[in-house]
Amino acid sequence: MRKMKKIGVVGALCLALSAVLVACGGADPTDTPRPTNTPVPTVAAMEATATPTAMAPADGGATAEPSRPTATPRPTATPLPVDPGFDAEAYFRGKTISLMVGFNPGGGTDAQARYMSRAWPKFIPGEPRIIVRNLTPVVVERNFVWNSKPDGLTLAIEATPGVADMFTPQAQFDIRESTMIGVTSGGEGAWFIRGTLPYDCIDDAFGATDPVLTVGWSAPTPADLSANVSIGWLADKFNVPLEIRNVSAAGSAEQYVMIERGDVNSWVSGTLWDQFPVTRPGWIADGFLRPFADLSVPGFDIGDNGEGDFHCPNFHDTYLEEQADRELWVAMRPRATIAKNIIGPPGIPAGVTQALRDALADAMADEEFAASMQGFTGIKNLFTDGATAQQVVTDMVNGFEANSDKIDQLLSDVYSKYVK
Repeated sequence: MRKMKKIGVVGALCLALSAVLVACGGADPTDTPRPTNTPVPTVAAMEATATPTAMAPADGGATAEPSRPTATPRPTATPLPVDPGFDAEAYFRGKTISLMVGFNPGGGTDAQARYMSRAWPKFIPGEPRIIVRNLTPVVVERNFVWNSKPDGLTLAIEATPGVADMFTPQAQFDIRESTMIGVTSGGEGAWFIRGTLPYDCIDDAFGATDPVLTVGWSAPTPADLSANVSIGWLADKFNVPLEIRNVSAAGSAEQYVMIERGDVNSWVSGTLWDQFPVTRPGWIADGFLRPFADLSVPGFDIGDNGEGDFHCPNFHDTYLEEQADRELWVAMRPRATIAKNIIGPPGIPAGVTQALRDALADAMADEEFAASMQGFTGIKNLFTDGATAQQVVTDMVNGFEANSDKIDQLLSDVYSKYVK
């Protein structure tokens, strides 16, 4: 069943409940040393310019020791019913898997894809080759994967679950029907500010009028605010001076440039804290960028990244006193729960799906693979098996649809007040 599009609405509901609200997706919350403007290729052009497998730097210049144990115990999810005659090793041997990335080269999602392209194949039966292919914008990449042959040879690594993207007019996909292979990260979310601002943690800005905190997002319509609507809700509730600057692109590549040039003075994202010592050594140690608010899921500890401790408290746990507000906050930020999810088109046969799910689980449970990936990308590991993740995203979408009117109103209100 192909999805029915809901125009003018975007969002998602995190695991939790029938709470209210939300939106997911948006800018790629990941690292990059510089922006790369890549035109959207045709399928033929993409095939002709496939990005070769990338290797981790040999000189160690882009690696860092992980800040905590990174291997994840093997999950105990119920396996799919597989044809006993299916031979996964014979099926994948000699094949090539295209691993799609919906962002420009150089970002954190792209970096993780390139690490996996060289390290994941040995865990997959038959050890197929993996090639990374960049296709932007992300909704085009998601459409491409959705319409691909369901043979397990076209996959994508996504920065977010994609609930927001699913409800944009140009989307052709329904993530409830996509094949979820697994999730490698999640939990973390943060707001950073330039060191010149007079605020410490976010409570210093409660009731302030100046200086205004500026962030850059690509939000041509209210729907495009996505999960970032939560920051507008936060600013409105606690009287935090905020301006959302509508820019043409706001992935990590662009965010690095905007913050370096002073086009904006803050950055809201996820999975970045441990990346900074890898991508911008000295930023945290020298105070160029400082923690401002911990926007992670309840109870998550961002911790010390080797250059500094994320001393600001968890926003949900510290500042939200009403249960309704807590449920709303969690609902608005599903991407904090699931990040770096690997998916394929709908209809991949059970044997192929289970082989890929097992291969990802085995890789994430392997100490060397997990530690090296975290060191290479700076992204903390937090593995969720494919079967569990499939149910999570289904619950997010169903919860969103049940509360679409409330979500539309919040998106509209935040957009009209804060987007410039």
